[in-house]
Amino acid sequence: MKNIIKISRKTLIFIISMLFVGTNFALSSVFAESSNGGFMVGPMNQKIVLNPGDFYEASFTVSNPINNSNNIKYELSIQPFYVNDEYKTIFENIDKTGQMAEWITFNVPDTGILAPGEKTEIIFTINVPLDAPAGGQYASIIVSSLPNDEKDTTEDGTSAMINEVFQIGHLVFAEITGETVKQGEISDVNVPSFILSGNIFGSSSIKNIGNVHGTAKYTLQVFPLFSDEEIYTNEEAPSEENTKTILPNRTLFNEVSWDETPDMGIFNVIYTVEFEGVTTQVSKLVIKCPIWLLFIIIFVIFAIIIWIVMRVKHHSKKSRKTEPTPTAE
Repeated sequence: MKNIIKISRKTLIFIISMLFVGTNFALSSVFAESSNGGFMVGPMNQKIVLNPGDFYEASFTVSNPINNSNNIKYELSIQPFYVNDEYKTIFENIDKTGQMAEWITFNVPDTGILAPGEKTEIIFTINVPLDAPAGGQYASIIVSSLPNDEKDTTEDGTSAMINEVFQIGHLVFAEITGETVKQGEISDVNVPSFILSGNIFGSSSIKNIGNVHGTAKYTLQVFPLFSDEEIYTNEEAPSEENTKTILPNRTLFNEVSWDETPDMGIFNVIYTVEFEGVTTQVSKLVIKCPIWLLFIIIFVIFAIIIWIVMRVKHHSKKSRKTEPTPTAE
């Protein structure tokens, strides 16, 4: 009897896949531009390699979108940039990695006005000291809007001063040459095998144990259960979606998901994480099953088990009835 009611993992997968087939048949680090409020900054960041004693010139643009009806007054400032243990942005000099904020000077006025559709190039210079420490240096050039003297007409016909203030940062990631260490640890790489709601995703943690920033790459590939034809990959997505910059002595937990995951299905998923020459890969069979279908599957499995048990009991009773009655000697 134990052999009769025992259902293997492969049998369960086959039953579930048949239910899915039946149900489906029935139911048929590229440069980017960032905006904040009224103006735009592009690119969002830049990564450079500097030598002690270098005199390096760089730039980025600030623009006032053409669909903005007002002029924008702005002001430039510089802050050290880093993140805390929760990977939240902080503007502090951590472990002397924010010294670069003191090395930057502007080659243009630190204030200006942009008309709608107008843009300007912000040129700055990094003067690296001869005794600059090897490793990562990080700074944020902050573009802040200033209160505008212009007046805006409200819906009731009255005039009001335009005082909305916003700011955005252009990040500079610099590697100072010398005794640099690029090394990381990848851990907690996971792809859930069973998903009731939400999207198929891969997650992982990376700890940068070097003294300079590094770039992590996350690749998610999804295949049908019975085919090697790829139905999704994020490999061709913009770099800000599948790569992350991790600063020294910090750990980043990250998730990469398939945003258009179907409501149900069985898939083969490969999730790959790369950081500074180290690669970790996880391959999983993933079942996406809505809760209502899960109840149906459980009901069908229990119904099959009960049917088998009842058949066994019925067969046992029938066998006992057909056995000859022993006679007394």
